[in-house]
Amino acid sequence: MSTLGICKLCELDKELQLSHAIGNAVFKRIFKTNSGKGITIRDNNSPIDYSSDSWAELQLCSVCERHLNDEYERYSLKALRDHRNCVKTPTCLNFRGVDQYKLMLYFLSIYYRSALSSQRPYQNTHIIKQHQKRLKEVLLGNQYLEYNEIPVKISRVIDRKAGGFSQENIKQILCAPFTRVSEGERKTITTCFLFEGFFIEIFITGFRFKNRNKHGILNKGKDNLYVPYKDLFSIPEIVDLMVLNLGKYQDGNRFIKD
Repeated sequence: MSTLGICKLCELDKELQLSHAIGNAVFKRIFKTNSGKGITIRDNNSPIDYSSDSWAELQLCSVCERHLNDEYERYSLKALRDHRNCVKTPTCLNFRGVDQYKLMLYFLSIYYRSALSSQRPYQNTHIIKQHQKRLKEVLLGNQYLEYNEIPVKISRVIDRKAGGFSQENIKQILCAPFTRVSEGERKTITTCFLFEGFFIEIFITGFRFKNRNKHGILNKGKDNLYVPYKDLFSIPEIVDLMVLNLGKYQDGNRFIKD
């Protein structure tokens, strides 16, 4: 199979690399703790099964792949995993001296790549042409993006119930991006995903001015990043998925061991 094609970032005709929207480093950490495999649950009638699929495809050239990894992914994962730089409080995590602009672009790069991916887990992620063109230039370093153009919020997912999911359990959950559309006086569209114990919300249609200073909103102008806690069971999409697959498990619609 030919690996030549148009890179979906620089848009040049080059040899393409096997690329991951959500980085392979995230999958490796999950697979490492589960004998090289993860457990896949889906929002359809497919059985619960083991998988080592990391949702990769030929998408970017080597230059762009290296650029995104070196500029955004490597820094962001290190910052989020560095407990020495994080202070826990009763209401939030406080990350000190974190480059919030790099974090924001890291999450937006996941959004950009997943929206342009043909992999099934990313089928519910879409991007308008205006944002695609804008993010392309921003991710390449040719333009600057204000934090309120496509706002990004990060929360730490927890389970407050006694005997519930531990923090390590939650870190093993990887949820493909999904889209929320709210109807009302002002229609809003938000793309969300869960990984490494964090819930990420990308406000495609922006947000109200009064929300700009809320905890979790990534803003280069802030020295400290306050990441609020979010209960796992307050995320309806995750709850629905868990309930559906609990039913599958109980009905024997699974290929995993007890």
